[in-house]
Amino acid sequence: MQTILTSQQMAAADAYTIQSLGVAGIDLMERAALACCEAIVEMVPQGKPIGVIVGSGNNGGDGLAIARLLLNRGYQVTTLLALPDSSFTGDAAINFERLKAINAPIHAITDHDLQVGQYALLVDALFGTGLNRPIRGPIRDLIDRMNALPVDIFSVDLPSGLSGSTGKLQGEAIRAVRTVTFQHLKLAHVVTPSCTYCGKVTVADIGIHCAPGERHLYHHIDASHFKRAPRDQATHKGSFGSLAIIGGFSGMEGAANLAAVASLRFGVGKVRVYTNNRNRFHHDSVMVDNVAHYQPQYNALLIGPGLSRTEEAYAHIRRLSLEKERIIWDADALYFLKKYPPSSMGSEWVMTPHPGEAAMLLECLAREIQQDRLGSLEQLGEKYPGGWIVLKGYRSLIRSPSGDVTVCASGNPALAVAGSGDVLSGMLAAMMAQGYPIKEAVLMSCLRHGMAGDHWSSQHPDYAMLAEDIIADLIR
Repeated sequence: MQTILTSQQMAAADAYTIQSLGVAGIDLMERAALACCEAIVEMVPQGKPIGVIVGSGNNGGDGLAIARLLLNRGYQVTTLLALPDSSFTGDAAINFERLKAINAPIHAITDHDLQVGQYALLVDALFGTGLNRPIRGPIRDLIDRMNALPVDIFSVDLPSGLSGSTGKLQGEAIRAVRTVTFQHLKLAHVVTPSCTYCGKVTVADIGIHCAPGERHLYHHIDASHFKRAPRDQATHKGSFGSLAIIGGFSGMEGAANLAAVASLRFGVGKVRVYTNNRNRFHHDSVMVDNVAHYQPQYNALLIGPGLSRTEEAYAHIRRLSLEKERIIWDADALYFLKKYPPSSMGSEWVMTPHPGEAAMLLECLAREIQQDRLGSLEQLGEKYPGGWIVLKGYRSLIRSPSGDVTVCASGNPALAVAGSGDVLSGMLAAMMAQGYPIKEAVLMSCLRHGMAGDHWSSQHPDYAMLAEDIIADLIR
């Protein structure tokens, strides 16, 4: 796992490194600029013109140092000041004097700058992670002009206009093709919608340290973190747990069937679907029974895929004693939770809403969920305490009962297809039934589900994936 910091935590780490560890701020700025230069050199051939757009503060200081280092490497660099040079203070002022000392081209940005074909790359060093307000006035107009040009933009630390502490958009922001940030990811780099403005994000180690003992609530996982322990040789199907699925009611059998087959592909020993129409299931590996016959004798219980939202279906759930069950609440079961909140959601439980279902639970609109996914996840945690919550979507967010949040970086739009969520719930239920710790079950199933989409998109159109293709990928 990688640690994600808020802007405030990053500022505290900067201060700790400078004040307690004795690292000079100007040295950190030079390291940051050098890391950015290494990335820029990969993007632009030597001799091509580069425009460095500089604001005030440390981000502007980074930009001034970048301009100097690129000039020393033989690049054509023009430094364009978005604010008066009198606004530079501290380490930024030192770098301004260093840049002037080598007779670098520097001038205040005008209406004649930023013309089509003028630069091969623009470097955005206007604002860093500390910005916490919408940008207005001439600087906003400048950002609009930069975004409108047919030229790639490289952002220093964070695209200007974004807040490092949220995934929300607070106004207009730079749309970068690449961002180099320092020491740790910030929330805006990985949470939608702001992460879609960052392009490819690289984390550069420049020697900043957090104070000992500081707790970090936010984490990031990607495909490199996926792992499953190998099975012992002397085992049998009973060694790998049994799973019950309540769902697949008349006309919706496919959802439960997808979840059941996915659970088998993800390693559960056996699975039985409890439904009101057992004659519509045709997969020989899936056992089927009448929902009225369900008894709590399984290692995990998945409720919801194809359950329907009828009172007949809800009546079957209401009669259950759930206190000792390990439960995954998915799909139509979330509507049941809204209408008939149970006294217990299980001894251990996971809820897996997509944005529309989250909006239903929180009585708002899906677009409001998408505009503030972190805030929406926190609201869900407050309304349904004590379990794990997976807010599905691009960069799925996973909240633990203690409030820690993990961002899952695998996956892409190929997974936006009917049945995709049923497959995920089956995978998650399979790991819970096999006895994995719930944290591992949630994180690894979300990761592997997303990886299936990434594998698909590497060889096929992303619009062509089916839920069955996700299951087929599990044999890799």
